[in-house]
Amino acid sequence: ATGAGCGIVATCDLSVATIDSQIGIPIARTLGNVASSGTFARIVNLIGPARAKEMIFTGRLFSASEAQAMGLINRAVPKESIESEVMEMARQIAANAPLTIRATKEMTRRLMEARNPEQGDADLIEMCYMSADFKEGVDAFLNKRKPQWTGA
Repeated sequence: ATGAGCGIVATCDLSVATIDSQIGIPIARTLGNVASSGTFARIVNLIGPARAKEMIFTGRLFSASEAQAMGLINRAVPKESIESEVMEMARQIAANAPLTIRATKEMTRRLMEARNPEQGDADLIEMCYMSADFKEGVDAFLNKRKPQWTGA
């Protein structure tokens, strides 16, 4: 799960990945764009600001075991057992009190919303997406070459 896929992982209540998965947001070394403040806030909430910045600043992809250790995913399992692992987790959840599950999910949402009030990010998104660097990043990506960043 890279880029937007990592953002989707951060949105999930629970996540399970195969042990050979790599997870990260390599936008600083690929397209030169920016994650939305909502996506970035969810990732910071899961793994902390230092690791979130490391992920984006370096463009490094983390192994599933690293992602699990930092709290980005819940479990890393062998590819051949992912379906059975997910089904077992679903059975465990389904066997529990629905109102407790519902209330916990809503309480978590409210806490995260209070912790991360909606902040405008339009200026930052515009700065990146309208830049020469973003055009260069897209061109380099499409032409399978390393981008030449200028900071403009």
